[in-house]
Amino acid sequence: MKLLRLAKGRWEILAVVDRQGRCQVLDFLDELRADARPARRFLDLTLRVYLPLEGPPAAGAQLCKPLGDGLFELRRQPKGPKPRVLFFSDDDHRIICTNAFSQHETTPRSEIDLARGLREQYLETKLRRELQVIEEP
Repeated sequence: MKLLRLAKGRWEILAVVDRQGRCQVLDFLDELRADARPARRFLDLTLRVYLPLEGPPAAGAQLCKPLGDGLFELRRQPKGPKPRVLFFSDDDHRIICTNAFSQHETTPRSEIDLARGLREQYLETKLRRELQVIEEP
């Protein structure tokens, strides 16, 4: 499994890279419409500055919602579509961003299932010591 390093401080922030070499989380943030740009800046700042220094937000914090099984949702609550990034953390002071999307109401089950599957893949790959961390170009 390949992971893209977004930032590193006390915590390392990584995002999943697919088999085509693309990072869905970064692609999603780059493609947000103009009306969602404040939320994009917020998420970018959180992923690259806040999380590397502070680690995962406490469950129940306004910007973080627990989804179960160790998965969390990083979100900004602007009017209209709400950009969200799903993530989990591990014992090595890593936060792994799995997927991102916009949603008006509840988190779609398909997005949670995708994040859960990527978490399982990460843990299996980590156990085999086959994780690859790459730097942003």
